[in-house]
Amino acid sequence: MAELTAKQQQQIASLGNRLSDAKIAKKLGLDQSAVKAFRRQQQQAGRQKRERVFKIIMLATPVLFFLIFELVLRAGNYGGNLALFTPAELVPGYLQINDNVGRRYFSTIGVTPEASKDLMRAVKAPNSYRIFVLGESTTAGYPYMYNGSMSKMLYQRLRDYFPEREIEVVNLAMPAINSFALLDLTEEALAQQPDALIIYCGHNEFYGALGVASTESLGRWRGMINLYLDLQQLKIMLFLRDQLAVLKKALAPTSSADGKAHTTLMEQMVGDEQIAYGGEKYNRARNFFKANLKDIINAGKEKGVDVLLANLVSNERDLAPFETMYDPATDRPAFERTLQHGQKLASEGNMTEALALYDSLEQIDATPAALHFLKGRGLEALGRFEEARSAYAKARDLDGLRFRASADFNAAIQEVAQATGAVLVDMHAAFAQASPQGLIGKNLMLEHVHPTLEGYFIMGRELCEAMHAHGMIETIWDARRSRPDSVYWQERGVTALDEEVAAIRLEVLMNNWPFTPKERSIPFRYQPKSYLQKLAYAMWQREESWEKVHVLLAEDFEKTGQYELAIKEYEALILQTPHNSSPYIRAGLLYAHVQDYDRALDRLLKSIALEPSAEACKVVGAILVSRQQPDKGVPYLQKALQLAPNDGQTLYNLAGAYMMLGQTENARAVIAQLEKLSPGNAKIEQLKQQLKG
Repeated sequence: MAELTAKQQQQIASLGNRLSDAKIAKKLGLDQSAVKAFRRQQQQAGRQKRERVFKIIMLATPVLFFLIFELVLRAGNYGGNLALFTPAELVPGYLQINDNVGRRYFSTIGVTPEASKDLMRAVKAPNSYRIFVLGESTTAGYPYMYNGSMSKMLYQRLRDYFPEREIEVVNLAMPAINSFALLDLTEEALAQQPDALIIYCGHNEFYGALGVASTESLGRWRGMINLYLDLQQLKIMLFLRDQLAVLKKALAPTSSADGKAHTTLMEQMVGDEQIAYGGEKYNRARNFFKANLKDIINAGKEKGVDVLLANLVSNERDLAPFETMYDPATDRPAFERTLQHGQKLASEGNMTEALALYDSLEQIDATPAALHFLKGRGLEALGRFEEARSAYAKARDLDGLRFRASADFNAAIQEVAQATGAVLVDMHAAFAQASPQGLIGKNLMLEHVHPTLEGYFIMGRELCEAMHAHGMIETIWDARRSRPDSVYWQERGVTALDEEVAAIRLEVLMNNWPFTPKERSIPFRYQPKSYLQKLAYAMWQREESWEKVHVLLAEDFEKTGQYELAIKEYEALILQTPHNSSPYIRAGLLYAHVQDYDRALDRLLKSIALEPSAEACKVVGAILVSRQQPDKGVPYLQKALQLAPNDGQTLYNLAGAYMMLGQTENARAVIAQLEKLSPGNAKIEQLKQQLKG
């Protein structure tokens, strides 16, 4: 059979299906079998083409659907803006932490952890040094927050060391998150060009969002969890996540905690109350933690960012284990009876006998955390403090309810620091050194992991000393610029109002599980008595902002003549909101009122640098003139007059300043203006007499 030429194939194709094979062959003078074979090939090629088109349509349809759905969700801003930073509404040119960023990590329980209100420039200043602080609730400063955090304690010291530089310390920490969230935030954080990262985290690796034993857990595979977080940049992923959360909630059995308004976030996050030391979940959490830390630090190092990695502190001495676990082979009732007998011996003062009994029990089963805690108590009572420290640490490590990170996690932190070149900050050693006999307890810890104010103060100091030791910011630090710890403690920016709010938070926490058995949880009933307590309660209820309640309390102190207390409130506002001129003015005026003119000048001049005001310029000018510096005071008085042309006191002070400078014509002009405002005023007549003299 002869092959068809291209022209013949074209002729056959042009005739299409109108003629049979035989007629086409006859018309074109071709062999019928050749025509038939060619037309069969054409039909087969056509089918294959249609099949390809169909497959493309089948594949493209869902892609197109999801693309359109994604665009629709974006148009409706589904889920809101979950970016790490947003423009600061009240301070143009600055960024703030997005209030909603925490929603990325809590789909099941539907909470949004509170982020700090720290600001930073949208465009980094050339001479600035920017520090981001990453972590969980301790890093955020719970229960004080704001000025009670380690980041603010650090900032106060760095500000003194480097007054000529703009120091930005931005706290990115949030309660109930863990290293997965920190890793998720790292890329966005590094895009803002930090010079240093400070990391304090590890207590939430089990029960923090996405933790291996939390109600927000996503399974066993670290790569899958990180992929899930990456995909949340898609609105459709947020939509699917939210629908699954609704379904999960609908199918979940009602628990005893449901419906309790006072149920804490701590309680809501726990998915597994018993995690064995060294077990599969335990090891998985530790491995995830190490890998996440390494990725965070290496990402920072690639950008030339210094990284400080702090180890962890918890209450070892004064917090009994939450959950005691036993070896399955142990006769638990018999073990517990013997343990109770040991406690009885200890309570009767027979500590040596009690310890001997505890040692014998340890030979039977070394797993129970309660055993080691009681052993620590006995060893401490006998003055065997080194052994007591070891026993308390073991009790913490064996606690099945893992709200406190074990020593293995501090070991992991040290390993990561060595592997990555991060600076290790030994917080645990600092707390032990500040604790009687090296036993860290309620002297520096409020409950399980959150420090007292003194504890946060130590953290801020240790971070500053670590930066100093490693030549961060600048190689040489001028020690003369630093002030004694006692001064920083006095100026810590935490007032009685903050401490009352912290006390409320702490009471709610301690009256609920795991500090109080679930069946005995105590409903929170707070009865404010003083004005301060009313404001604290309003803030805790989120009815008023932190800033608003401090302003209201300061104003109340002013009305009642408690000027020093009012100044403390304004100083707290200055530390937390350094870009707002208002607290500088109010503090400056009060300093002037109590005749602390040096501080008055400092605060008022800073307010003028932020936003010139007639009141601030007037008082600065008056102070300088009273100090026999009329040449320096006049420009401020002139500026005050521009802002408030008819202020009699400003005119009076300006006239006096001109007279001191010998500028009689200027003085006459101002006096004439004064006479128009207040004709017949005796003080004006005195000025005129002085001018004549």
